[in-house]
Amino acid sequence: MGTNEYLTGSAELAAQLGCTKINQNNVVEYCLPPEHGDSWLMEAHPSAGLFVTNAYVTLLKPVVREYDIRQNGRWLCSVTNGVITILEPGKKARRLQPGIHLVQTGRQPFKIVFDADAPIWFTSIWLFDEWIHVHLRDKSVEPSYNFADYDGWQFAQYNTPDILLLFEQLKYALRIASVPLMYYENKIGELLALIIRNVRYEWFWKRQLQEERRRYVTYQNKKYMFLVKEELDKNILNPPSIKQLTTIAGMGATKLRQCFKGTFGITMDEYVRQEKMKEAMRLLSNDDLNIKNIAAAVGYKNSSQLIANFKKVHGFTPNEFRKLFGL
Repeated sequence: MGTNEYLTGSAELAAQLGCTKINQNNVVEYCLPPEHGDSWLMEAHPSAGLFVTNAYVTLLKPVVREYDIRQNGRWLCSVTNGVITILEPGKKARRLQPGIHLVQTGRQPFKIVFDADAPIWFTSIWLFDEWIHVHLRDKSVEPSYNFADYDGWQFAQYNTPDILLLFEQLKYALRIASVPLMYYENKIGELLALIIRNVRYEWFWKRQLQEERRRYVTYQNKKYMFLVKEELDKNILNPPSIKQLTTIAGMGATKLRQCFKGTFGITMDEYVRQEKMKEAMRLLSNDDLNIKNIAAAVGYKNSSQLIANFKKVHGFTPNEFRKLFGL
């Protein structure tokens, strides 16, 4: 039979969690049983093939959700907290780190394991090809890009600060539950436009690498760069020293910096700054924390450093961000 996310979004997951359903303007709220504390999923369904969800859930035991979705599409999920693991046939289990992740639908069944070790917070989008086709039908897309090409969406193309900000905007819109449904459609259109831009950037970057052979990153060096990035991600708020990273990569500091930028398109310093500012953005949603507290939490000595770096990454100050969402 398959599962019915195309028509009902997170309704079957909510039923598995024992939720009760409450309609709030243009948003449906699924509330978990009282023993789970203040736990819920909020979801908007603007049109066929599109659901936008925000989850704030504490589980008493792990929950395994089996998906057998027949329609082609994607589940895009911005993870803020908690342990979520993706299990796909023939692939290594993926434990999702904070950031944006993608699972393709319509190919084969898969499972998502929601663990009980920590509260689970995420914002996600069920985005099916039919919605993309209808949305882009009368639009001229440059450069030409086939969104139905499952191998075309690369990690670096949907994990950028402006796309993270877009997910944050969707989260607060769902929680307010008062914006028109067309808001969500426009935001997903913005998401597609940003990915098109990132595809263009990747094409330019790859061409430049071919033209500048001295900066070319070998396959072996790229493997080491992913190990370096993994080590950074383990404790991005207090990252390892450059000396520790050169030991992991087996190369000098200058080559390490060149290979990292060649692999990921940004310098290590820029990457660490971006990731710290993502965490700062999440902490800013907690109005119990002041700017000084948040600066210390993300590894800065004073508020001025946080404000300067936050504006450099996101284009506005922490206070402007809070005012934007009424925090």
